[in-house]
Amino acid sequence: MANDITKHAEQFKIRASEVDSKGKTTLPALCSLFQEVAGNHALQLNFDISQLHEQDLTWVLHRMDIKMDRFPEWRESITIETWPAAGDALRAYRNYRIMDEEGNQIGACLSYWMMINLKTRKPTRMPQEVLDLRLSEIEHVFPVKSDRLKPFEDGDVKKKFVVRKSDMDMNEHVNNARYVEWLMETYDDKAYLIKNIDIVFMQESGTGDIITSEQKIEEHQNYRHQLKNEDGQILALASCS
Repeated sequence: MANDITKHAEQFKIRASEVDSKGKTTLPALCSLFQEVAGNHALQLNFDISQLHEQDLTWVLHRMDIKMDRFPEWRESITIETWPAAGDALRAYRNYRIMDEEGNQIGACLSYWMMINLKTRKPTRMPQEVLDLRLSEIEHVFPVKSDRLKPFEDGDVKKKFVVRKSDMDMNEHVNNARYVEWLMETYDDKAYLIKNIDIVFMQESGTGDIITSEQKIEEHQNYRHQLKNEDGQILALASCS
């Protein structure tokens, strides 16, 4: 059975709506492409979001570790390869590799997932049929991280956003790509310099929430980020370089 589900790949041609002012794909756009290819693969494996909703379950993204050698350019064709990997009864992992037209890897991502009950909005054990589909013989693109990112005081840059209806996804909370977008907004015109992002998604957010995106500048072009709601709750933490 593992041979049937080992990997899934899709080709994309970068559109004008997915690039920045320099013609390079943005991190939020890449996160949206990761979501698209993962959803299509999950559909093939019979555990995508629409199928899980029938059981009052859904996937939630907990963490993404992304490293880019370079960002694809406008109209460039790329291939994103993905595969699920073994974790435990509460955690699952999904790997991604981005290849250029010659088959060279230009970026990769390891994502961490949990399953929640839609009625309680709390993590729940994954169904056995989902556990049976995860692969253990293929290595992750990066080692699994166990460290925790920490919040900070007195950010150097702060920006506020009001959550719109268009920011919501099928789980009825803010899409993960929007969180990344709000983090990137604190860079003004230098977001294209960021090649690595480790982001942990901690809390849900909904329409009408007022979100503060904070950036703290550290040495050697390293940056820390946090997203907070109006009650001061941390929604996401990130480290970028």
